[in-house]
Amino acid sequence: MLDPAQLPARSAYAIPEDKYVFACFNQIYKIDPHTFDTWMSVLKRVPNSVLWLLRFPPVGEANVRREARARGVRDDQIHFTDVASKEEHVKRGYLADLFLDTPQCNAHTTGCDILWGGTPMVTLLGHKMATRVAASELRAAGCPELVCTTHEEYEELAVKLAVDGDFYYAIRQKLEDARAPGKLSPLFDTLRWVRNFERGVDAIVARHEAGEPPDHVTVDDVGALNGAERASYKPSSIGATVAHVAAPVAAPMQQQQQQQQQQQ
Repeated sequence: MLDPAQLPARSAYAIPEDKYVFACFNQIYKIDPHTFDTWMSVLKRVPNSVLWLLRFPPVGEANVRREARARGVRDDQIHFTDVASKEEHVKRGYLADLFLDTPQCNAHTTGCDILWGGTPMVTLLGHKMATRVAASELRAAGCPELVCTTHEEYEELAVKLAVDGDFYYAIRQKLEDARAPGKLSPLFDTLRWVRNFERGVDAIVARHEAGEPPDHVTVDDVGALNGAERASYKPSSIGATVAHVAAPVAAPMQQQQQQQQQQQ
């Protein structure tokens, strides 16, 4: 999907090649006023830039443009396009220079899509699960330096990534390396995630079969194993217990109905 020969050009979305493109493909409702103020400050400090947003939903575009003008941002610095299919969405994310996350409700799947495309993302760490997902993604991708703790830090980092080419391309190269075969970071290592999940399910089923109550399960990270062991690992106990686990006892009301049917 990310073959350079198959990727679209910026011109397909009316975005000039000579602009620094900030982007946020989250739903518009996720943009809180403080973050919007921060974004507008970034655009004014980086005048040769645009902010690429989605009509997600379309009714929000006029409101966003009105608020941007009220904050002294040129209309040509706000760029909207329509929501796209999954494949196009992933491919066009590569065209952005920097993804600006929404702190009150982070990019979740969208964050993974953006990072898969090699585009850096700046986020602000919060205190709830929905405000910490992007930070987890960035750390799993090997880019903890893109996680901020204040709006001021968020703004300064976004501006630095736009004006400091050496710093920006070093970050972008880290993301490219993080999904290179043979040295995948945890975020992109699907096999590692699956094997660890299988081990966790194995441990859960083993407790159930032993008559033990539910409890926390600790899994030894299969990523620490060498390539051969990692590739050859197979879950050991799930297959023999699927029928047992998948056959729950009927609820009391169901049992009563079954008895009535039998009597009839």
